[in-house]
Amino acid sequence: MAHQTKHEELRDRIFAEVRSTMAPDDMLPTERQLAERFGVSRMTVRQALNGLREDGVLRSVRGVGTFVARPRVSKGPSLTSFSEDLAARGYDPRTELIAAEEIPAPTHIAVDLGISPGTTIYRIERLRLGDGSPMCHEEVCLHAARFPGLLEEDLAQSLYRLLERRYGVRLQRAHQDVRAVNLGERTAQLLDVEPNSAALHVKRVSRDQRGRVVESGQSLCRGDLYDFSFVVARPEP
Repeated sequence: MAHQTKHEELRDRIFAEVRSTMAPDDMLPTERQLAERFGVSRMTVRQALNGLREDGVLRSVRGVGTFVARPRVSKGPSLTSFSEDLAARGYDPRTELIAAEEIPAPTHIAVDLGISPGTTIYRIERLRLGDGSPMCHEEVCLHAARFPGLLEEDLAQSLYRLLERRYGVRLQRAHQDVRAVNLGERTAQLLDVEPNSAALHVKRVSRDQRGRVVESGQSLCRGDLYDFSFVVARPEP
């Protein structure tokens, strides 16, 4: 077994204590207090805490402190809504509507939706929260003519359920591209993290039960709270 460095040993000790005696959102002692308690330098403490943040065990709020992170939401291959994902993991899902407007479709959105550039679309921008904590920033675009009156609805509810209930449109499958990004200042502020924090950018084009494109969407998910898991198989020779 490889020899552990001092900060790796401290990381393991803090991790064991967090798991055995602390709950999500509990606040850790300061770096100075931890250094005095464990008899190490503040640099060693900082390295240990950075490792635990990278592992998703801890999260930090600038000017406030370091907290025990909530469990990650592991997104699998099923096409489920944010509300369904969080409810299945014991969170209380909530949505804050940022913007809902009619706009001419930019070319790249028009291509996704299979319509002409400049056609009227709905752009819906929302912040998704779990137990009151921001987790995901979302923008969805839909062909306005297909969903008359949509902007008059309560868009803080599950959009997938709304489309199915009012318009008889059930999202069946989606093509998703996932890549790692660093958050800009505006989105970082919305998600309550530091600018340049790691995030997952998810580009999604979804189709209904008849194979017709319904939405072109993109989400920025906090890297400390989300991961995506897929089952892959090696092809036969």
